[in-house]
Amino acid sequence: MNITTISALISFFSLMISISAILLIYHYVNKMKEEYNVFNDITKEYIIKKKIQSDINSLNSNDQIKTQVNKPKAQTELNKTQVEILKIANTTPVSARDVMQKFNITREHASRMLSYLNKEGYLKKLNESKPYKYILDDKGRQYLSDNY
Repeated sequence: MNITTISALISFFSLMISISAILLIYHYVNKMKEEYNVFNDITKEYIIKKKIQSDINSLNSNDQIKTQVNKPKAQTELNKTQVEILKIANTTPVSARDVMQKFNITREHASRMLSYLNKEGYLKKLNESKPYKYILDDKGRQYLSDNY
């Protein structure tokens, strides 16, 4: 074997050792990334659990836990559209279609408003078949006379 061959073999083995080292480092870096992600997820979960426990303890210590169903707040005032509906219903029977066209709202929204006004006693339903028509009821007349 001559010096050139020995030099080439040494270079080849050095290259192989370098490639092996790079692959080994790459493998460990990926493994560390996976472990870091697991650790990160566990840490986030731990922080969230601590925060929730802290919030529960805070509520318990302040006696703020209430066992009630979340009900929408009672509406005390009628909005402008509802008042206008009452004014229209004072002169002629009104349907959801009429309200929809007059106020440029969806039929569903108009139906909900009429249903609400009926349930609260401001309007009276004239018929039980669709399309429902409504007229002003006593509470609606009283509201208009008190406010307008």
